Order: sequence, then C-alpha cells, then structure tokens
Amino acid sequence: MKTEPIGLALVGCGRISAAHLSAVAELDPAFRLVVTVDPDLTAAQAAAEPFGASAFADVPKALAQPGIDAVLIASPNGMHFEQARMAIAAGKHVLVEKPLAETGAQALQLSEAAAAAGVILAAGHTFRHGAAVRTLMERLPDFGKLLSIEVSQCVFWDGPQAPWWAERTPEDGLILSLFAPHALDFVQLVMGAADPLRMHVEAARHQTGWQAEDEAMMLFAYPDRKMATVHISYNQPHVHDRKTLFFDKGVVVIEDGELLRWNGESLVEPAAGVLTDSSKMGGRDLSHYFSAQLSEFAKAVRGESHCCPTGHDSARLIELLDRVREQALLNSGDAIRAQSEEKN
Repeated sequence: MKTEPIGLALVGCGRISAAHLSAVAELDPAFRLVVTVDPDLTAAQAAAEPFGASAFADVPKALAQPGIDAVLIASPNGMHFEQARMAIAAGKHVLVEKPLAETGAQALQLSEAAAAAGVILAAGHTFRHGAAVRTLMERLPDFGKLLSIEVSQCVFWDGPQAPWWAERTPEDGLILSLFAPHALDFVQLVMGAADPLRMHVEAARHQTGWQAEDEAMMLFAYPDRKMATVHISYNQPHVHDRKTLFFDKGVVVIEDGELLRWNGESLVEPAAGVLTDSSKMGGRDLSHYFSAQLSEFAKAVRGESHCCPTGHDSARLIELLDRVREQALLNSGDAIRAQSEEKN
C-alpha cells in the first residue's frame, strides 16, 4: 500500500534551513514541501521555488493553506514557542529545531498542548540520529554498568552567525542555549529517565561580538552514583568533538560524532566522504543527520516506532537547561558580563 507524502511547512528560511531543505529533497516522496515562511519574503521565495511551494511572510496565513500535515520550525530561538503553539493549535505535527523553547515552562506548555491536540511534538536534536549514537544505544547493555560520561564539544565561531546571536543577553544564554542542547541531549539519552540530582556550572565570555557566554563547563551527579561532565566552547579553532563513556567493563569513545570504539575496537566507522578534516569548521558533512532526523519524524507522524524526542521527553531537556543557565549566572555572572580585552 502506497503511503501518501507528508505535506510540510518550513517556518524560518535562515542559515540552518538549507540543511533541512536538503533532507526534504533527499526524502522525496516521503515529504512534499507545501509552503515556506519567513519575515523576509524574498528568503521564503528562494527556499520555496525549487520545490514548487508557496511562500509567505506570515505564519497564520501559511498554516491556513491546504495540504499541510506537519510544520518544521527552523527560526531563531525566541520564535520557537509561539510558532510551535500556533502550529499545534492548527492541528499540525511539529518538529522544532533545538531548543524546543526558551524556558522549561514554555516547553511543558507545548508538550501538554500537543498531547491534548493529538499531534506529535518533536525536538530537533540532530546528532542522536547518527550511526555511532544509534549503535551505542543498541549495544548499551553489552558494555556493563555505566559509571560516568565525559563530553567535550568545541568549535570556533568568530562572532555572531546571525544578527540575533548578538542580541542574546546573559540571562537568555548563548552557547548554553544554542550549543549545549546537543551535548545535554546525548547525556540525557544515555542516562535514561533520570534527571541530575546536583550540578555545578561555570561559564565565561571571551569574545566581544556578543553579550552572553561562549564557553562553559558542567558537572552533573545522577542517581546510582553516575556522573557526567560537559565542556562546550565557541573559541576553539581546532575543532574537538569527543564523547567518552566509562563502564565497569571498559571504555566507549565516540569521535567526531562518527567513529565508535569499544576498548579500542572499532564498532562504527564514518561513511566515505563524511569526514574531510574534522579539525576544521566545515570539515564534516552533517547532511545525513538531518535526513535521518526527518525520516524518524516521518515515522513518528505515521505512528511507527521512532527515536525522536517527543512530548514531555523533549521538554525535559529545556527544564534542565533552565537549571544550567541559572547556575551559570549564579556562579560566574561576572565572567560572562565582563568585557574581554583580548582580541579574538
């Protein structure tokens, strides 16, 4: 029996939208792009034209168009909550670029609204959909008792990558809101249903092109004496992405999101052409993550088994981020607000 394409609306046609549009094209005919939406109508039209879709500058008008089953929200963080709320109210399934919302209260409100409306609400935590992480989760019982996790994800952004990055205040958070969701989603995925019992967070700002933090370190204590550390940075020209999991039987390492090793034995290697130079920005092809994520979202929409974080599971991370940002300001607000005299 042929499955009908899922009619999709793309809300937000900025820098990240290209990756999502590429995934839509790759998964054709599973998805059909019906409309694109952006306050910059020219950007919306440019995104819509290759797909024969309609372009709008207004979300309510776009959602009123026929043939839309689901909405993919790829707009700036501060718009996620209201746009997702409108999509849910219109009876559409929703995939929201991380973070799901700015606050835990907003995320929980969206989760409850989606449940009441009988629609899927999924968070776009792209990197959980790679082969290395999927294999890790499938093999997790084989490795023994988990003791601790170390995550270090360091990249380099020489100033704001979008105008709204510069507008985010220390209270809004920068790297803790934009980049930490990747690392924390991984930790929460491995830890399962448990939330941390205690945490300590330190953050700092080294660049002057924005107001909020661009470096952070986090320590978490979980039930059953498990621990996790997370280090994230926007200040590392030599890109570094490493996740290390310590078990009572040995050590699992994920390098660059693509290589999975157990006590030195290779379990997953990257596909040809994915890693060109993982030490440099742009030296890693991320397109397969977006395609896999959208494919999992399609399964969720169709009621099939999937690995998207949905409902309250997706809201849990935002509630954790609330605690993380609060701790960062409490412990190191001076290091975030102080003007750095060093040149980038």
